[in-house]
Amino acid sequence: MDHTVPRRRGPDLVRMQREFQRYMLQRDPSILQQVMAGDAGDAVVRMDVYADGYSVRLLEALESDHPGLKAIAGSEAFEALGRAYIAAHPSSFRNLRWFGGQLAPFLESSPKWSELPELAEMARFEWAMAESFDAPDAPCLSRETLAGVSQHDWPRLTFIVHPAVQRVVLTTNAPQRWAAQDRGEPLAAFSRGPASTWLLTRREFQVRFRAMSAGEASAFDRLATQVGFAQWCGEVGDLVGQDRAAEQAIGWLNQWLADGALAGFALDPTARP
Repeated sequence: MDHTVPRRRGPDLVRMQREFQRYMLQRDPSILQQVMAGDAGDAVVRMDVYADGYSVRLLEALESDHPGLKAIAGSEAFEALGRAYIAAHPSSFRNLRWFGGQLAPFLESSPKWSELPELAEMARFEWAMAESFDAPDAPCLSRETLAGVSQHDWPRLTFIVHPAVQRVVLTTNAPQRWAAQDRGEPLAAFSRGPASTWLLTRREFQVRFRAMSAGEASAFDRLATQVGFAQWCGEVGDLVGQDRAAEQAIGWLNQWLADGALAGFALDPTARP
């Protein structure tokens, strides 16, 4: 005779996890029947501790990545836009570092916030700063290292952009306003003008940024494709005039070395020496 006591089946773990998640995101009450409490009201109170905490942690992550955005929006508006973003873009990452990646596009497309272009631009600028700060480590190419390159090899020299380099195009004074809040100074009034390109680099765990002219930005983007140096210099001449090509090419190259924007070089085997 079989005296085995039949096992009692507990709640399905995967189902419970999904119901728990739905409560965090949508306040779906399905999970409440699994919560140990005196009555349904107690279960809601217990679950709301987790649900409210979830939103608070996400808001804290956004605030950590976007102090400039909070400064120009104000605490109340920042919380409102943050909660709107959380509702529209539930986190799909195990690491909160990446949660705010769609904040700038959200602010641009959301009817309530798109009328304030300074918000989306500040979010985009701060996200580029975070991307630069978190980029992989790599040495910066130095002028001394380049000095060791044979004159014979320079025409087929190609350059490798540092992984921390970010480029962002802005039409507002977001960088200047960010710098002011970072120094604890009053923010300058919002202003908007023609599109300008900003170069972001990282040195000694500090992100640096500066504006680039349209010509410099175009030349940098072309150099980043690892075109041979001789061909690149010829294209610089198309930008500034052949009589100024050599001077301008060397000037930009020295500036990018000082910025830490280049990580190394290689020789193009297909280019003629």
